[in-house]
Amino acid sequence: MSERNRITHLVSRLLPSVDERPLARLPEGLYRYVIAVSRRQQVPLCLLTFLVFPLTLAPLELQRRIVNEAIGGMDLDLLYLLGGLYLAVALGQGCLKYLRNVYLERVGEGVTRRLRRRIAANEDFGAEIAEGTRQSLIVKEAEEVGGFVAESLAFPLLQAGIVLSIAGYMLVVDPLVAVVALGFFVPSVILVALVQPRLNELTGKKTRSQRRLGEAVHEHGQAAAAEALAAQTTADRLIERLYGLKIKIARLKYGVKFVNNLLGHLGPLSVLVVGGYLVIEGQTTLGTIVAFISGYEKMSDPARQLLNFYRRLAMMRVQYGLVREVANGSVDQ
Repeated sequence: MSERNRITHLVSRLLPSVDERPLARLPEGLYRYVIAVSRRQQVPLCLLTFLVFPLTLAPLELQRRIVNEAIGGMDLDLLYLLGGLYLAVALGQGCLKYLRNVYLERVGEGVTRRLRRRIAANEDFGAEIAEGTRQSLIVKEAEEVGGFVAESLAFPLLQAGIVLSIAGYMLVVDPLVAVVALGFFVPSVILVALVQPRLNELTGKKTRSQRRLGEAVHEHGQAAAAEALAAQTTADRLIERLYGLKIKIARLKYGVKFVNNLLGHLGPLSVLVVGGYLVIEGQTTLGTIVAFISGYEKMSDPARQLLNFYRRLAMMRVQYGLVREVANGSVDQ
């Protein structure tokens, strides 16, 4: 075996591909499906995620030491050393994230391919559902489910790990400033928990209406002249219903986004005001404030991504339930 083949074989064992054989039936429960189709892939994805955590904290501590020790101590050699370490950490983190993201894509596309083959190859399945629903499942919903399966464990693990790691670092370095800054995350969590059930309900209605619209358009194209008017009337009604549902979803979604963005500005402001006061009073250092501002910015995006994932998880459970109903032949036609 050549060196290149050995490397390829090693990579395929460490980062296995998704099995191409379609499942006979989709299991009940979204995460049961995740385990059924990607359990071998989830382990390396989670391991790659764990490797990212220490490389997320290192830049914050390096920034603090650069300001306090290198610049504050007028030590040029230490400045070069810490700057070189910062660059090395950034390169290492970038390489790990690149490998992780490429593998995420492979897993997601592998699951999508497997689900599409399940839909396309099963003749009984094709006979049980309308063509519009079948096309929607193969083209759109299979891809959404496949993409979610790849991220279902590694993505929330990464975002939650980054948030908890940085929050823990901030609490260790300066508990008072950390508590004031982190307090602005609590209202975001409460708001999402209150609004999400309504968004789930609207999303389920939207998905069902999209399917019925696809079926109505297909029936309109196949119908005789006497039946075409009825099919067109049904399509118009569904288009109007979809319009109303999308507007309701937009109002809720962007209302939550507005509040979260406002809270996202209040966090760094609290670090500057409270931290600035403590610097002036000699109770903390300028390097700590610089590191906290950077840490808050690094933490804000994962926190938003985590809240978005929670919303996506809730909506994906609704969508997977609809896919499973059709795939297992239990949908009401």
